Parts: sequence; structure tokens; C-alpha cells
Amino acid sequence: MTYKTYTTNTTYKKFVKRWEEVTDLPPQTVGPLTPFYKAIVRRIKVMPWPILVVSSLFIVISLYVILGSAITLLVSLLQRGF
Repeated sequence: MTYKTYTTNTTYKKFVKRWEEVTDLPPQTVGPLTPFYKAIVRRIKVMPWPILVVSSLFIVISLYVILGSAITLLVSLLQRGF
């Protein structure tokens, strides 16, 4: 056996060992929220823009309901960097 064959075999064996370690990882879970997490992540991976637009609109409307017209003051402060 030549040196090149020996190093190739050991490198391949190390690769296979590492690959088996990585593929043995369990799937990610978030407790009882796992089905919701998987559904949300699946949609974000495929089409993130509609979800981002809807969530940003929801955040803006909820801030307006909570803060009222004081939201313009908050936005002005944030634009000026305090």
C-alpha cells in the first residue's frame, strides 16, 4: 500500500465517521409548539415576503392601537437615533 492510498483511506474513514456523527442528530423540537414551528418555518423558507408583510402590518396596527397617536413621537425618536 502506498502512502497516498493510506492517507486517502484514513481521510475517507475520518469523513465517514464525522458524517455518521452529523446524520445522527435528532430533529429540532420546540416542545408542544413543534407543529406550529414546523409549519411557520416551512412557509418562511418557501415564500418569506407575504409572511413578513403580514407580520409587519400586524405589528404596526397593534402599536397604533396600544400607543395611539404617540407612535409618531416614537418613530421620530427612532429616526433621530435618540
